[in-house]
Amino acid sequence: MVRKKAMVTKTVSAKAVLCSLAFVVAFSLGFQVAMARAEGNGPTAQIPASIHSSTGEQPTFAYSRAAGCVIYLPMVMQVATADSPASTPNDAYFKQEWGLEMVKASQAWKLTRGSSSVIVAVLDTGADWNHPDLASKLVSGWNVIDDNDDTQDDHGHGTHVAGIIGAATNNVIGVAGLGWDTKVMPVKIATREGYTWSSAIASGIRYAADHGANVINMSVAGAAPCPGDVQAAVDYAHEKGIVLVASAGNDGANVDNLPANCTHVLGVAATTSDGSLAGYSSYGNYVSVAAPGSLIYSTMMGGGYGYMSGTSMAAPYVAGLAALVRSQYSVYTPDQIASAILDNADEVGAGGWDQHAGCGRINAFQTLSRGACGDTPTCVVGAITPVSPTSQSLVTAPFVPGRIIVSFRAGVEAAQTAQRTGAGAEFVPAMRAWKVQVPQGQELARLAALRADPSVSYADLDYELVIR
Repeated sequence: MVRKKAMVTKTVSAKAVLCSLAFVVAFSLGFQVAMARAEGNGPTAQIPASIHSSTGEQPTFAYSRAAGCVIYLPMVMQVATADSPASTPNDAYFKQEWGLEMVKASQAWKLTRGSSSVIVAVLDTGADWNHPDLASKLVSGWNVIDDNDDTQDDHGHGTHVAGIIGAATNNVIGVAGLGWDTKVMPVKIATREGYTWSSAIASGIRYAADHGANVINMSVAGAAPCPGDVQAAVDYAHEKGIVLVASAGNDGANVDNLPANCTHVLGVAATTSDGSLAGYSSYGNYVSVAAPGSLIYSTMMGGGYGYMSGTSMAAPYVAGLAALVRSQYSVYTPDQIASAILDNADEVGAGGWDQHAGCGRINAFQTLSRGACGDTPTCVVGAITPVSPTSQSLVTAPFVPGRIIVSFRAGVEAAQTAQRTGAGAEFVPAMRAWKVQVPQGQELARLAALRADPSVSYADLDYELVIR
């Protein structure tokens, strides 16, 4: 079976449909098991969707994307014809949203306009609840910084990101959001100056996971290894069926940026309106895919609209597409959604995966019309060697002075142990971890001692990050 090049409507008998489906299901299952066995894995073996490599070398591919995927899942007929509902929204500034055209949004919307039951949590500076293009699309979230439910944006970054994902679409005014009917949950993890911490990101992820989010967008980056508390939160969300997306960063260099470098997170690079990679886009083995990021027109704090650039703008394109995939293929796992997005991306540069653009620039129409090949993106098979945060070397990235985040193993008297560890300790339920205070200047020595303690599950510095 090959991928459909065009979508047509055919009249067939019910018996023929059932026979065809029976053959397809049997062949599909047999193919997956055969492929898994050929690779030495069981039929349920999975490889995390985020790209990591324990070496700095260029990955070697096991097989090409075209050869690697023969059957797409699930086996359902997609119908998109000239008689389908109008796919071009009437929003006043739609023509200024070059990114939507580049990712084939209008064609994708013939297949699905998303669902209001699908929620994308935006971990950012909040959102403008009074914006006419967002007011009807926002659902209640949480302010991690002030520990309350006030998620009003006081910076502007989060409002712009929210509009890319879920601005009210086909409502005559303003801009269109890629997710169309998708709802947005603002989770405020940053101050009005745009600063945040890895502990706030971990808390935000867990809040979103516990309050109905299907996708989590994190347009934030900081040069630090993925700490244990963030990885634990990511794992928690991933196990609950949530897709996590993060910006690659705007360093224009090979920088290992948190949280895009965490396992199960899709790291997103940025491209320009001519289709090339943006010069500011950070790169590395954690980059999974690319999306439009330069001069993106979206909602601005105060009710207006404007342009912003950065991988912060690219990540919400991927998050919006993940929301559409979730509504189209409701039974997909997070890895299958990632597989659908990565394997159907348009090549950027020489083709195949690379550390600059990942598997290429997203193509919403191909993603929705073809679906996933399986649990593992074929474009990265043979190129992934997951790296555990504990195996990464200690770095001196910016961090909160005198603070270490610690989690203790089951059965350990955590409170007593935490108090002995530092001058003060506080358990943070939202993180499922302890904030331990240690003398300033002794953070790295105390951290090394904690990591060597068999009663400690993980210990990390509380890294400082900037919304950008």
